[in-house]
Amino acid sequence: MNATVGLPRALLYHKYGDLWTSFFETLGVPTVVSPPTNRAILERGSRLAVDETCLPMKIFLGHVDELLSKADYVLVPRVASLVRGETTCVKFLGAYDVTLNSIPNARLLEYDVDVVNGKRQAPEMRRLGRSFERNVTKVMYAYARAYRESKRRHLEHARQQERAALAPGLKVLVVGHPYNIRDELIGVPVVSILREQGASVLVAEMSDASEAKSLSARISRDVPWTFNKELLGAVEHYRPLVDGIVFLVTFPCGPDSLMTELCVRRLDGMPTIVLVLDELQGEAGLRTRLESFVDLLKMRPGGRFATDAVMGVRP
Repeated sequence: MNATVGLPRALLYHKYGDLWTSFFETLGVPTVVSPPTNRAILERGSRLAVDETCLPMKIFLGHVDELLSKADYVLVPRVASLVRGETTCVKFLGAYDVTLNSIPNARLLEYDVDVVNGKRQAPEMRRLGRSFERNVTKVMYAYARAYRESKRRHLEHARQQERAALAPGLKVLVVGHPYNIRDELIGVPVVSILREQGASVLVAEMSDASEAKSLSARISRDVPWTFNKELLGAVEHYRPLVDGIVFLVTFPCGPDSLMTELCVRRLDGMPTIVLVLDELQGEAGLRTRLESFVDLLKMRPGGRFATDAVMGVRP
């Protein structure tokens, strides 16, 4: 198959984008990534989605629609479970079918990840690769190379953050999924505002997913969603090192709402703020809340940061 594959810059792209890009490039398959999320993409997705659809899924549909004229196929995997005894949010399981029903003319590629039912990522992606390359050895090499590269980049990012967590100064942890925090319309403005106010921003990611899940049990043993358990573990890992925590939730996400409530009830003495964002959110209100939160952290007695370090940061 000689074709161009489109990668929507939304949902799991922010977790597996490096893996997908390297995999297809090694196979000699050109890829096209949709542009960073903007208001027009969100509006396109909102028109395609039913009213009850969550904000990240609306954005995802907008990105798929953006790629229809730029790529021969668009990659939309199904991810139901990554670990036995756990599950993912239903939007990852239903993304392929939701997209087909919302955009009937979309030409989609898929692979399934459902560990509970014996479908693992590596063989499923190799199956997908056979659509483009008949040589099994080349496909296996492409996946192995892509996995190593994506793992290396993830570890490098995690090490940089660990060093930042130990540096002096005001530190704020932003708790949210990568597809929210790294989205230009949802999370990037939050991180930018916090940095403008002199805060060093950490995000709730860890290099070792198994360690994160082990730590999550200190907050809750009953959360079934894999990605939320990883966030809970990151909260437990970083909370001794930060001065405040921002929870970034998109409407109407049930798993995130439950996770946030569990955390806030157990983080005694830790300043927190919960931001629930929807498609109508304006930056003015967001900025006011975050600026006020950072001001309170700076005035808080016994804070972990040094006053001169904060004063020396450009406001």
